[in-house]
Amino acid sequence: MSSEQQSSSVYEYPLQERFRTYLRLEHSFVELNNALALAEHAPLAFFNTLFATQELIERNDIKTELAKDLELQRATMERWQNHPQIDQNALQGALQSITMASDNLQYIGRALRQLKDDRFLASIRSRLIQPGITGLFELPQLQRWLSQPLALQQQHWDYWHEAVQPLAAAIQLQLELTRQQGEFDTVVARNGFWQESCDPLALLRIRMPPDSPYYPIVSGHRQRFTLRFMAIPTSTDADAANEDITFELARSPLLSTTTS
Repeated sequence: MSSEQQSSSVYEYPLQERFRTYLRLEHSFVELNNALALAEHAPLAFFNTLFATQELIERNDIKTELAKDLELQRATMERWQNHPQIDQNALQGALQSITMASDNLQYIGRALRQLKDDRFLASIRSRLIQPGITGLFELPQLQRWLSQPLALQQQHWDYWHEAVQPLAAAIQLQLELTRQQGEFDTVVARNGFWQESCDPLALLRIRMPPDSPYYPIVSGHRQRFTLRFMAIPTSTDADAANEDITFELARSPLLSTTTS
């Protein structure tokens, strides 16, 4: 856990649909990593998480959108190369990471096709996506597969997990760069409410003390948004905050070909 996570609570809200997908995928990849670590003891959790990740990827044109966004990141950074206050070593490192991630995206289609064409995975995926399928008695092929030596099972788990890692790394890089491009400012929400019009944004980040009783509800689109702070519902208190709330807000811009 980062020091930021220990000392504060950070809430994120995407103002572009593709960034919503990026955040969902980031979460799915974290869940898949966790499921891999526990696959020996909870194999169904691994397969369910893998299939949920596959479905999310297949529903969206991730490769094309992500390649465009990484190219925008590269072009923006190249315009900073002659800026005297920019750390050139850090900049070159970021450019190399973008190049590597973009190159690796070329192979994600083939890797995902191998997952989709895997006959064993397909046979259990068609069953696991049905509601209420939780027992091995309904998946005899999986029961037989799990009777193999653990070392062989681990090889398969690692192989399936590895298939999505180029995409996971590219998503992580894109979101990391996007987050870095928004600096936190201190803001006061009067009576628990904040509204703002702005230049096109990709992502909002709201940072609050970990002991705050409130959480933000965000609505809006890329050039206008509102925040309403709420408390966890109880039987006696109102949900909406009715006091001034100090918090920190970071606005990550939506990059374009003209971003400077």
